[in-house]
Amino acid sequence: MTATDQIHSQIDPWGLSDKRLCRLLEDLCLTAWPALKTIHDDGWLLRFARGHTGRANAVSCLWAGDLAVADKVDRAERAYIREGLPPRFRITPLAPATLTAELDRRGYRRQEENLVQAAVVPADLAVEADGLRWRVDAAPAADLLAGYEAASPVPPVEREPMRQLLAAIAPPTLYVSAWDGDRYAASALGVVDRGWLGIYKVLVAPDQRGRGLSRRLLARLLAAGAEAGAGHAYLQVGGANQAALATYARAGFGTVYRYQYRQAP
Repeated sequence: MTATDQIHSQIDPWGLSDKRLCRLLEDLCLTAWPALKTIHDDGWLLRFARGHTGRANAVSCLWAGDLAVADKVDRAERAYIREGLPPRFRITPLAPATLTAELDRRGYRRQEENLVQAAVVPADLAVEADGLRWRVDAAPAADLLAGYEAASPVPPVEREPMRQLLAAIAPPTLYVSAWDGDRYAASALGVVDRGWLGIYKVLVAPDQRGRGLSRRLLARLLAAGAEAGAGHAYLQVGGANQAALATYARAGFGTVYRYQYRQAP
């Protein structure tokens, strides 16, 4: 059994096929991180969020649909241009091969590959005392948002859309944050839905990096998720982010599937 097969067997007690498990995780991801506007077009979701994050500003395919692919791409391109956004597609294993071929024909650029990973949430996860002040909030407090925005590379023009997206999340949320006195040190967002903990917005302040804080932050979030009833967790991570991949691997996460953005030239 390969490492991927082992991860699949651990996180999939229902015996789903690869594509059905992918569809479940896509369903969870799209629910946990909503867009501000959405168009449903024959199995495709056209999502718009004024440019904040790729997955909220790209086409996601849930199934191939019945209509002509070229016509649907035409409609998607017009919709993104109306919104002032570059046409972009998120290509997962659910996207039909005919879409990839059509984007190749139009010269769409391939962007960084991303991984969707999952793990079992330990029921008895221990957390370390480290001298920091830790909080778990059900909603993003003003000081947490201010600390996150100051420490992150989110452009000022995207900060209001980000806040609107956070406010639009429908399932229960867990905002785990660490504070060095009154200074923001790190935070992560957990979204609890159908027994799964979705992990988003993981950030360690630049002056706190290199101290193992990301590992402790992840442990705290997983412990909060277990307390909220989550038995499994998932996340999305850039394929080139070796530091994050190492942290997630130590916590038991393994890759379930990959996706890539394709953007209009």
